[in-house]
Amino acid sequence: MPSRPRVDPQIPDAAQRARALDITQSFLVEAPAGSGKTGLLIQRFLKLLASDSVEDPRQVLAITFTKKATAEMRERVLKHLAAAASGAPPQTASPFDLLSYEAATAVLARDAQLGWNLLDNPARLNIRTIDSLSNEIASALPILSGSS
Repeated sequence: MPSRPRVDPQIPDAAQRARALDITQSFLVEAPAGSGKTGLLIQRFLKLLASDSVEDPRQVLAITFTKKATAEMRERVLKHLAAAASGAPPQTASPFDLLSYEAATAVLARDAQLGWNLLDNPARLNIRTIDSLSNEIASALPILSGSS
């Protein structure tokens, strides 16, 4: 059973954030700009990658609306993985940063166990736009999509 994330009592929505990191449940995250949605989604993405049920990193899919958001998310995931690979926990030591570091460390353990080499092969991270996913589905089903 997955461990329950620590709740930071100084964050008003800490309990909801902790629930959103439960990878056995599905969640809809709605919040205003600048509230930390991307950071939360990155933590969830990392926790999913670290799951024993994931054998290939491409099994975990993060969907964004724009290419810019896709690039930002990929960059931030790789930044967390690189920081964890350095072995130095974040100096800020906020609960959020520590949780990200722990999740990235768990991903790297899974990475080493299964030979993913994510830091050398970041294209294995399945972070894409909804348009690219839709195009892939349509090209896999040309008759149904009407593009034959």
